[in-house]
Amino acid sequence: MTDQQQRQQLWDTMIIRDKVTKGNLVIFDDVNKQADIIVQRILLNKARYESIAHTFVNPGLKWWLIAVIHHMECSLNFNCYLGNGQPWNQRTTIVPKGRGAFKSFEEGAIDAIKLQGLDTVTDWSIGNVLYILEGYNGYGYAKYHNINSPYLWSGTNQYTSAQYIFDGPYTPNAPSTQIGCAVLLKKLI
Repeated sequence: MTDQQQRQQLWDTMIIRDKVTKGNLVIFDDVNKQADIIVQRILLNKARYESIAHTFVNPGLKWWLIAVIHHMECSLNFNCYLGNGQPWNQRTTIVPKGRGAFKSFEEGAIDAIKLQGLDTVTDWSIGNVLYILEGYNGYGYAKYHNINSPYLWSGTNQYTSAQYIFDGPYTPNAPSTQIGCAVLLKKLI
């Protein structure tokens, strides 16, 4: 089974959780409601994401891919660089290090898209999209810890706990505080 097929299988069997807890701590009280709020914010800026997608020769680049990455990396803040969430008007100091400064969110987004090769994607199957998104954050969860990435699966039955804190140390008992890409994609596409 390929990596893409594995992610497709996880997608096909994914269940969005009602809530996410860690012991007595409630991380998300209502995952669907939280995801709906995020999606509403994304849709308010759909034209902006489409404009970025249409800058490229590849007519297949999906606006919703840019939007989901924008949420995951920048919490939908247009003052941040799509590549890592740092301010786009300053040179980046974390991976990808040394990018920018940029004149606008759009200029930084175009840089990040090219840097990750997203402008060359032609396979838009959900398995491949999930594989690409996981790569955007890093394959460390699967490669080194044999678990599903919270970047994709947080808020679903495919993930329970563990994460890299701020691109740093791996913490096995730390639950993700973000809703994963798969939940958002389920609502957007």
